[in-house]
Amino acid sequence: MPSMVPSPAPGFEGVLERMYKRVGVETLPAHLEKTYGITVSKIQGLDVGVFRVDHGGGSTPLVARLFSASRPYAAAEADLAVLRFLAEVDFPAERPYGEAPLSVHEGQAVLVTQFVKDAPKPRRPAYPILTLGAMIGRLNALAVPAGADRPSGALHHFAEGTVGDELRVVAGWVEETKQRVPAAIAGSFDALHDAVVTADGGDGLPEALVHPDPVPKNAVFTVAGPVLVDWTSAGRGSRLASMALVLRSSWAAVPFMKGYARVVSLTQEERDRLAGLLFSRGLVDMVFRVCRDPRTAPAAVKKLPALRRESGSKATELLSI
Repeated sequence: MPSMVPSPAPGFEGVLERMYKRVGVETLPAHLEKTYGITVSKIQGLDVGVFRVDHGGGSTPLVARLFSASRPYAAAEADLAVLRFLAEVDFPAERPYGEAPLSVHEGQAVLVTQFVKDAPKPRRPAYPILTLGAMIGRLNALAVPAGADRPSGALHHFAEGTVGDELRVVAGWVEETKQRVPAAIAGSFDALHDAVVTADGGDGLPEALVHPDPVPKNAVFTVAGPVLVDWTSAGRGSRLASMALVLRSSWAAVPFMKGYARVVSLTQEERDRLAGLLFSRGLVDMVFRVCRDPRTAPAAVKKLPALRRESGSKATELLSI
């Protein structure tokens, strides 16, 4: 088995590299052909580092995820452990391809799964987002597979680990960026730093097997119902914190929570902390944008009270379901 456990690139620039830099994309088809004995007829980018791979005559397409070289190989092994477990229990998720779905291409882990084809809207079952919420409720009731019993819940392109770990990484972004801004706006970075270090990451809340980003974008809507994809960094984490992004949605949050509530009842502490978790997820997005354009920091700080109010209002709406 390859030994490939580099440390993640440090700092905010390292995060951007982790998100956007891949090498050897042009030779990926040849790597897949050699590894799997297939003939690639077409390769199409679906996202950064994610490719649809058409091969052979009429064969089911594949999806190849080419991870950043800064992501440890062991993290991709745990991704595979999750997918194999979900296949064993017949949970609606993408399936690993073949006997050896994981390989290394130019120092980067490559995870290959079977492509899941969506269906035209008229052929999809009704209430797909409600069904997606109920699916996550069922996921949270499953055991955490031994090979993937790792801290989870953070958005993997920002950090590995829990949402609390993600917030600690984000606090570092703020400190780093403050060092290169004019003194006139340094105070805004102090305010953002204070908001981040006091934000709720879900520590101490009920934990479960979680998908870190169960938004509709990561579901393929088939004739049999939603199939959840992109299990990168799935593992054990706060069940509520892991859902914060979809629960901030203006259109998906309510049906998602209705479906989830059919399977899981939130504890009182989860109910009490929902607004804070929604604020934390919005805050991370805000800080990411500020670190990309530090000149926007003063305007962002002025929006913090509104973000808290919006998070509280959204929580009240969801808790009334």
